[in-house]
Amino acid sequence: MHPAIPRSHARLVAKVVTEVFAPAVLLSALLLIVSVHTAGLARGIGSGLLAVLFVTGLPLVAVVLLVRAGKVTDHHIGNRRQRAPILGGSLVSIALGVWILQLIDAPADLIRAVLSSVAGIVAVLVVNLFWKLSAHSAVAVFFSLVVLFLIGLPGMAALAIPVAVGWSRVVLEAHTVAQVLAGWLVGGGIALLYLTLVP
Repeated sequence: MHPAIPRSHARLVAKVVTEVFAPAVLLSALLLIVSVHTAGLARGIGSGLLAVLFVTGLPLVAVVLLVRAGKVTDHHIGNRRQRAPILGGSLVSIALGVWILQLIDAPADLIRAVLSSVAGIVAVLVVNLFWKLSAHSAVAVFFSLVVLFLIGLPGMAALAIPVAVGWSRVVLEAHTVAQVLAGWLVGGGIALLYLTLVP
């Protein structure tokens, strides 16, 4: 951190970055981008919104309700021991979403993106059984690499997102540098899986 920047200001910026580029936000945006890019606005927006409902919407609502009930510490699920049941519930919601997306003949690339996110959730779930991996960083890398693949050179700007997110998590002391780097590796693996699935 630059010595001229007060720590309180850095933490404020870090909080904003953490919220604006939270996993639910980035994954929701990515599902919409993939769906519209693949099927066009008219067909893609409906399928994309449906995917968002089951992949991020319902799980996020569940987390917010659990936070209000005092069952979960915060909406980022900072306590890794609280992550397993949340991620498990998310997988159930996503499975239902995939089934419905297949029923309505949603774009294949959208379903691939959803399935890739499932792989990411499973990876984070397994690692979090013994270590606190940065899910923020994983999703940020997944988002940026897929966007770069979809739109080419203009997507290079998205590569700044994982750097900003990683910085914010360390500044907020939510993760160590090692946990952020591990998140980047997992996110890269998820992106690679998605790109491998795309014909």
